[in-house]
Amino acid sequence: MREKVAGEADFADVHYDKAHWEILQEKREQAKNILTIIPNLAPRVYGSIARGDVTPHSDIDIIIPYSIDEYQLLPVLEDFSTGSFLTREVVQATPLAALKAVITLSSEISLTFPLVQLYPREHDFYRFGGSIDLEGLQANTRVPGINKKLLLVEPNPEGHTETRITRDNASYAAKLLDITIDTIFERIRVLERRDKVGRTGIFLKRSLGPDESFSDVLRQIESTNPAAKRRISREK
Repeated sequence: MREKVAGEADFADVHYDKAHWEILQEKREQAKNILTIIPNLAPRVYGSIARGDVTPHSDIDIIIPYSIDEYQLLPVLEDFSTGSFLTREVVQATPLAALKAVITLSSEISLTFPLVQLYPREHDFYRFGGSIDLEGLQANTRVPGINKKLLLVEPNPEGHTETRITRDNASYAAKLLDITIDTIFERIRVLERRDKVGRTGIFLKRSLGPDESFSDVLRQIESTNPAAKRRISREK
């Protein structure tokens, strides 16, 4: 179910019970299992797993934040997932966004890496939601970030505090998360609009067949989709 944006005055001090800590630990262990087998690719887990505000239904989202040769990754993941993935897709959220490879390992674990270089604001997206590397997971660190309800989650020993982010307090969040205030404003605009009109859909999504590679499909997209070609050409 899609999460609704919180009211602008919302604030809460959230204490985690034993069940919450157990869910967080179990999901972090699953994330560590992935990050441990590809440490040379600088993977990070982002979202609620990094912040700590998980639910039983929280996905485990992993990002490799730069373009890689897929053959650095796929053989290792295939060994981990006993030779098969649920899906492999090329996704482009908007005509200006980077094209990304998304590998779904299970019903709750996915791994993403860009097929073209990310813009600085696209890197900011992962800091916006909170992200953490293997070392941070091993140290049981939790990091601040903003969730889809536009609540800034700030971890503390008992749980976290959450504060609704608006244009009035965006500068505090930008400094805390080390991102530009323009990124905060953009995400407020996108999430508030989504709350009013609903999700408008992904600009491009292409599923890969068993014998297709991400590089081959990227070339096909470049030759047939003018908007995607412009984004790819910017990198070149």
